[in-house]
Amino acid sequence: MTISETNQLIEQCRERMQTQSGEIIFDEWAVISLTSNGAKLITYIGPRIEQFRLGFKADSRPLQAEMDGRQLSVGDFVFVADAVGTAYDACVRIGEATYLWCNHTSATLEEIRKSGAWLPAQETFATMCEQFRSDPVVVSEG
Repeated sequence: MTISETNQLIEQCRERMQTQSGEIIFDEWAVISLTSNGAKLITYIGPRIEQFRLGFKADSRPLQAEMDGRQLSVGDFVFVADAVGTAYDACVRIGEATYLWCNHTSATLEEIRKSGAWLPAQETFATMCEQFRSDPVVVSEG
C-alpha cells in the first residue's frame, strides 16, 4: 500500500468510526516510519501538529511500555485504556517499519468505552487493521 492509499484508508476509517459512534473516537492519527535515520513523521491528522512533534516521545511512553517485549505483526494493534490527555491510546503496525498512532487528546479509551462510542466503531477499526495486514504500507527512505 502506498502512503496515498494509506492516508485514504485512515481518513475513511476515521469518518466511518465517527459516523457509527456519533462521537470522535480518535482526534489524532499519525503515521510514523522507522528509518535508518530514526523516526520520521509521514502523515499527521489532528489538532496539534507542533505540540505533537515536541511531545511525541513523552506522549508515546504508555504505549511503548505496553508494546515492550511484544513482536507485533503487520495489522496487530495495542491499546492503553487509561492513557490520559495527549498520551497515545492505540498503535497499529501497518508496515515493515511503519506504525499508526491513534489518540483522543481529551478522553481516555476507557472513557470512550464507557460512553458506548467504541462498540459501534471497533469493527471499522479492526477492518482497517486487516487491510494493513493484507496490504502493508511501503515507505521508501527518500
